[in-house]
Amino acid sequence: MLTSINITGLKTYGYHGLFEEERTLGQKFTFDISATLRDVRTHRADNLDSSVRYDAVVDQAVQIAASGKFQTREALGETIAVGLLRRFAVMERVSVAVAKSSPPMAHAVEQVGIQVDLRRADLAPDQETAP
Repeated sequence: MLTSINITGLKTYGYHGLFEEERTLGQKFTFDISATLRDVRTHRADNLDSSVRYDAVVDQAVQIAASGKFQTREALGETIAVGLLRRFAVMERVSVAVAKSSPPMAHAVEQVGIQVDLRRADLAPDQETAP
């Protein structure tokens, strides 16, 4: 049985962006995280061994986002995806979407963002285990 978890609309403040002002002043970011868990026969045992605590996933994503300053949302999203796969062995695949409102551009847009999908099998050998 394949099971996915979904966390949508995680909002946090970060210091990421192409321009130095963005990395100095900061701005709001929105994250959507979806993870496919390892295959199980059933969830009827009703225990956490075949699932993951959503609050722990959120905490880990926020911690990773706050751990540095990224010029691109792509690098930020990939770093979070790798970090989640390293931290939660039950996750086989993770998708991280990163968006920001009011980006510094000449045209009015509500939001711009990216989505990174990463499978555990695609992790580089040095990314497979937590430090």
